[in-house]
Amino acid sequence: MTGASTETGNMISADERMKANEFIVRFLQNIMDDGKVELGKLRRKLSVTYWVIILLSIIMFALGIMLLSVPAIAAFYGQIDKMQSLITAGFGLADLAALFLFRPLERIHTIMGDMSQIILALNSYQTQVGLRLMELDVTNRPSMGQTAINVSEAAKESIKLVQDYFESRETEK
Repeated sequence: MTGASTETGNMISADERMKANEFIVRFLQNIMDDGKVELGKLRRKLSVTYWVIILLSIIMFALGIMLLSVPAIAAFYGQIDKMQSLITAGFGLADLAALFLFRPLERIHTIMGDMSQIILALNSYQTQVGLRLMELDVTNRPSMGQTAINVSEAAKESIKLVQDYFESRETEK
């Protein structure tokens, strides 16, 4: 025969199989590189979101203090009557109560913790896949199969990490 594998009954040659295996390895490495870029983007988005919410909370707090202080100062100097002072102060109190009632900072930290867990699981998965690709022998068909099994197990472990984290969080509530 002309280079075709007669041992396994396959219709492709060993060279064609090796080229296909090398293509798959390059494809997987490109996926890994894309995943790293996407994780970087996710981290930046989370960081920006975190600081925007912090800034908005600070602005809301300052607005509440201002709404409380303006009528107090005006009433102290006798520039407005008591009813207007109480109404404006009520808005300031409502603003501050809303700020602290809805616990936005606690939620921010919870979300950041959740996203950190997900990023950690994804990084673990990418590292495991990268290590498996390093030990891969593209000329050895059983090595390709074992690497596929190992990558599948790494994916399952990473998914389980995230699921266990969120399920344990739900049972705590």
